[in-house]
Amino acid sequence: MNTLAEKLADAWIKRDLIQLKPDELPKNREDSHAIQKQFHTVLKKKTVGWKIGLVSKNLQDGAKVNGPMIGKIIDETVLMNPQKVEYSKVPDCILECEFCLKFLEDTKMVPGAENKIGNYEAYIALELVSTRVNSDSKKGLDPVGMMNLNIADNGGAGAIVVGDKIQNLDKIDLDTIQVEINLNGKVTEPFFKGEKRAGPKLAIKCIIDEFKDAPVTFKKGDYFMTGSVIQPFKVSKGDKLKVDFRTLGKINLDFI
Repeated sequence: MNTLAEKLADAWIKRDLIQLKPDELPKNREDSHAIQKQFHTVLKKKTVGWKIGLVSKNLQDGAKVNGPMIGKIIDETVLMNPQKVEYSKVPDCILECEFCLKFLEDTKMVPGAENKIGNYEAYIALELVSTRVNSDSKKGLDPVGMMNLNIADNGGAGAIVVGDKIQNLDKIDLDTIQVEINLNGKVTEPFFKGEKRAGPKLAIKCIIDEFKDAPVTFKKGDYFMTGSVIQPFKVSKGDKLKVDFRTLGKINLDFI
């Protein structure tokens, strides 16, 4: 087992956290995407769409990175609300609240696709960001180096939990939706506001820009996780979550 992609795929199957040497890490963003592509070739798991993070320029600047974090959604990691998840399957998990698109027809990510609202449905959702790489391997990495490693690691894709379908999508401004989180009985409202928010249109535009030289196509039935609307936070085994998207619905998730 020689390549980073092979090591990441093996770690995904075994649910391990692996140790990497500095010379094994991605050299740049292009290298990261190539490693991620090879990861999926080696893993041979069905993929059903994409996930994206750090969509807005405001968030990217704050994180001192040069673009969004992108990965593919693996079919067996798509879960439905309510859900109990084995924490060992999403090690070092960070939780995000998002809006998930589900495409109703094949849609190529080229300029103008962001305006084709009729091409998809939208759902409230949670993303369980995870990793295949242990923390020691990340010591000393600057933000761009960390981003490159995360992209190679399939964008940190762990699992997603899909909740209620959003009704009358064309009449709702998703950027104004507030989210209340009940974590083990403690209630917080850590939702992003203003320029930190990024709705589905901006997320689609972002993936168009990222792959402008080789546009990706969402197949009918594919999902697209469009980026967190809250400040992501770490969760642990035993945590119980109730996430309230106000008028759009609720999601319940327990880590066991």
